[in-house]
Amino acid sequence: MRLALTHPNASDVGGVERQAHSLAQALLDAGHEVHFFCQRADASIDPRIVVHRVANPLRPVRWFKVWWFDVASERAVAAAGPFDLVQGFGKTSRQDVYYDGSGCLEDFQRWSVDGAIASPWRRRLRRASLHQRVVARIERARYTPGNYRRVLAISDLVRDQILTRYRLPESDVETVYPGVDLERFAPDAEGGFAVRRELGVSGETPLVVFLGSDYRRKGLATLVAALPRMDGAHAVVIGGERPERIAELRDTASRIGVGDRMHWLGVQPEPQRFLAAADLMLFPTHFDAFGSAVLEALACGVPALVSTTAGAAELVTPGRTGEVLQPEDPAEAWAVAAMPYLERARREEFRTAARASASEHPWSRHLGRVLQVYRELGGEPRGE
Repeated sequence: MRLALTHPNASDVGGVERQAHSLAQALLDAGHEVHFFCQRADASIDPRIVVHRVANPLRPVRWFKVWWFDVASERAVAAAGPFDLVQGFGKTSRQDVYYDGSGCLEDFQRWSVDGAIASPWRRRLRRASLHQRVVARIERARYTPGNYRRVLAISDLVRDQILTRYRLPESDVETVYPGVDLERFAPDAEGGFAVRRELGVSGETPLVVFLGSDYRRKGLATLVAALPRMDGAHAVVIGGERPERIAELRDTASRIGVGDRMHWLGVQPEPQRFLAAADLMLFPTHFDAFGSAVLEALACGVPALVSTTAGAAELVTPGRTGEVLQPEDPAEAWAVAAMPYLERARREEFRTAARASASEHPWSRHLGRVLQVYRELGGEPRGE
């Protein structure tokens, strides 16, 4: 097949970005031709992908950037076509297959606006902003019959949002969990010990990992507050954030006495190295359509504590591969839930269970279902 994928960022870093890039690689490995339409492409992407950059004449203007990519990418796809199928991953209005890895705007606003802004008038202003209105309009268009042929939701959480808000036929929307690279993300005891030596953390010291950008939404403050209650555990923080927010959290960690137990590593191109060194992941996010970092941790043999507002919680078996908590649960509750997974005596038991659960979601399974959807829509691979 000759396929077009669209997302503003072509990258192997980030949740939806890595999802789109990994699908592109799997399609290429299966012998298909993949074109990627984006505003930015970084050096991490597979050189076999045919990249089409959609220039943005007003890049700093947030609402325009979203609106322009929707309009300009559709034009660029039409100019470079024909394609057997077009699959969208970002904020676009029309495509054959849309993979919703973000969830509905209204559900996201419950946290990003209602839960994060105390002032009623500021909440109204945020909801009425041009950027929010553009995103809402694109979303309404996307889920209008005729503008899609099939919708794939990254989790049941997202599927339920779409069906509730847009009343689409249930047969039009299905959950297709992301896949994970089981070779890249795998238990690695030797590598894990090497990372611990780099960090100055002994093999007997419990090590908790946090993986994700946007620290406020992902709930990193909960981990900082819980760490003093975790019997000397250290924490590794991987992901990007604004310098002032990092400084604020580091100040908090120092004030409560765990500054020397937190390792701030920023964005890492090989997060699997640090996952392999950890005993437990904390993912206390306020909202995540999925949270691929959780599946990657499980693949590395690391159990996870996940909030109910993350789609990845659907893959966690309480008491076996982690626990599921409410995002508003106090830090003490997260610390108490963490303690069994930090016991050295049960480490191998939990590692084995975590790895086994992730092994049910290889890329081959995800790709197989995506290709089946393509065929159902009439996109038969040429020569087959």
